[in-house]
Amino acid sequence: MTNDEINAAIAEHCGWRNIKEIDFGTDPYIDGPDQMWVGIHPESDSDSDEYELIPDYCYDLNLMHEAMKTLSEEQVEKVWETLCDMIPFNRYSFRNGLVFDAPAKVRAEAFLRVIGKWE
Repeated sequence: MTNDEINAAIAEHCGWRNIKEIDFGTDPYIDGPDQMWVGIHPESDSDSDEYELIPDYCYDLNLMHEAMKTLSEEQVEKVWETLCDMIPFNRYSFRNGLVFDAPAKVRAEAFLRVIGKWE
């Protein structure tokens, strides 16, 4: 999965609605991405049509912490178990320490695997 697909899947799980990719086309005078992923914020009114950029879960540990709050206790435990399985382990490393140091993108993958949305 691409970072954008990961972010969209987690955002959807966290309550974002109508998530889509918008294309700005190519403009030689604008420096930045040609596409962005947007959606309607979970706290917006149900009839809202105001789109915002979806969060970048792949690069922000604070956002992943907030996403983890949407899981049950059992799911959180499974995320940590999944992280343990994903992180290389050898006799010189302390696995739990490595799990706590896992970057946001690795946590995002484990999160999606647990909720069944990893492709």
